[in-house]
Amino acid sequence: MKRSVLTMMSVIIVLVASAQSHITQGSIFYEELVKFDIQMDNMTAEMQAMLPKESKTATVLYFTEDESLYETQQEAEDAVLEEEMESSGVQIMISQPENIVYRDLKNRKTIEQTEFMSRVFLIEADMPKDEWKLTGNQKMILDYPCQEAVKYLGEDTVNVWFTPAIPISSGPANYGNLPGMVLAMVTNGGDRTITATSVDFKDIDTEKIQQPKKGKKVTEEKFNTIVAEKTKEMGGDGEGEGGSFVIMKISQ
Repeated sequence: MKRSVLTMMSVIIVLVASAQSHITQGSIFYEELVKFDIQMDNMTAEMQAMLPKESKTATVLYFTEDESLYETQQEAEDAVLEEEMESSGVQIMISQPENIVYRDLKNRKTIEQTEFMSRVFLIEADMPKDEWKLTGNQKMILDYPCQEAVKYLGEDTVNVWFTPAIPISSGPANYGNLPGMVLAMVTNGGDRTITATSVDFKDIDTEKIQQPKKGKKVTEEKFNTIVAEKTKEMGGDGEGEGGSFVIMKISQ
């Protein structure tokens, strides 16, 4: 009896693995969350507590065996958060610029269309050879068994959870290059997180996966230099990982 049970389990595992290997295209929906700490001069503690602490954006990844495209969902592109403090007359508007990341998985190329400081850039690059390290940690995300991998970018730490059950080497934003689809990502313990909310393996309209063409063409190195210089001008340290920016307008 014991041998029969083991044989049946082996058959089930083989059947599951066979089904997974035929996953060739689909859509994965994510929620991207960016946390921030707004500090303003001459603001009381009560007013400070009323300031927004995070920004959420709905995003989607379309993928096939050969390419993928990650973008803001159409219905969320123009989403703007407005919060007016009646006692102070302060109005805050927060919006997520439209960023598009295209991956040529077959030829290992990426094209990213991103907005920074009201300018649109088009960054073309070879897919990086990320130095991911497996931690050995495992967990389930949307009923998919996932493994954790980590890498370090200067002072920043990036943790991702990927699943070999979806055998496509892609993921949200610039995260991928692993033996399976990335379903979750977190930087620096929570400054920025991207988490899959649903997976759909229905055939997609491959016209949805188009290389972005809008913006000034720059190398990744040039773009990082621009970001570092502008960040320093605004009082930042000019270091850290790029790839996600939130536009915040404060008026009194």
